[in-house]
Amino acid sequence: MKKLYLIYNLAIIALVSTNNSWAQTTIAQWNFNGTSSTTIPGGETSPTPALGTSSSQLVGGTTATFASGNSTTGTLETATTSPPNFGWNSTGYAPAVTDSKLRGVQFNVSTIGQAGIIFKFEQRLSNTSSNTYVVQYTANRTATTPVWVDAQTFTFIPATTGTGDTWYNARVVDVSTKTELDNNLNVAFRVVSAFDPNAGNYVAATAGKTYAGGTVRYDMVTITSKTTLGITSFETNDKEFIISPNPSYKEIVHFNENQDIKVFNTIGELILEAQNTSSLDTKSFSEGVYFIKTANGITKKLIVR
Repeated sequence: MKKLYLIYNLAIIALVSTNNSWAQTTIAQWNFNGTSSTTIPGGETSPTPALGTSSSQLVGGTTATFASGNSTTGTLETATTSPPNFGWNSTGYAPAVTDSKLRGVQFNVSTIGQAGIIFKFEQRLSNTSSNTYVVQYTANRTATTPVWVDAQTFTFIPATTGTGDTWYNARVVDVSTKTELDNNLNVAFRVVSAFDPNAGNYVAATAGKTYAGGTVRYDMVTITSKTTLGITSFETNDKEFIISPNPSYKEIVHFNENQDIKVFNTIGELILEAQNTSSLDTKSFSEGVYFIKTANGITKKLIVR
């Protein structure tokens, strides 16, 4: 009987482990909600996520306000009234025949400890906005000139009704095979307006309307991962780079050899940079988790208490 009980327990544990491997982990999610349009965290130019420690920004000269969020069937949004349900409403898109794939919104995220990345968003297009948007990613948003890679194009043939002023839910961009986005401090996604693939120019989202830039609203922007890595998976070359003490109690930490280092916080912001150093003074650091990256590609986690 005890043997059967043990086998049963092992089977349950295996099943739970398997189910966990299928589940996606939410790294960051923006719902743009607040008690009013003026109290949404981060404000109109860079709203902060409701989950995770990431950031957002406007791209190419667009501007934004907050307007009613998504409450249509199929949305991930759980709030149904405004307030608190808001969406990030962007405008200032390019005139005709200019700036294709250069204006829109951007979402910055650290995927340290995560792999198999997926980007999701809900988007509302006004009648005179573009019918075509491209989701791009970069593996190094801190580069002087980041390299943006087209991941997926969302476009449609405008109809007389049912296109403009409409929410498009479940727009999913699966970049889980792009290993350069795994375990990376400096990942970013952006959604930019683009020329219609056939017309070679902007096309209005509703037939019979003239493209005029329009407004593009976002809600429930979510970045997930398929796999959560173990410590040994993302703290590479452990024996080659040692930090001590770790955790640090706002003291000087020492390395086992001189290194050129960059120190990042959990949202990928560069906190400090030093060359050929064997130590790091953490007394001015806020409590939290930091990542030290060496010039030869080793990344180590440092905890400051």
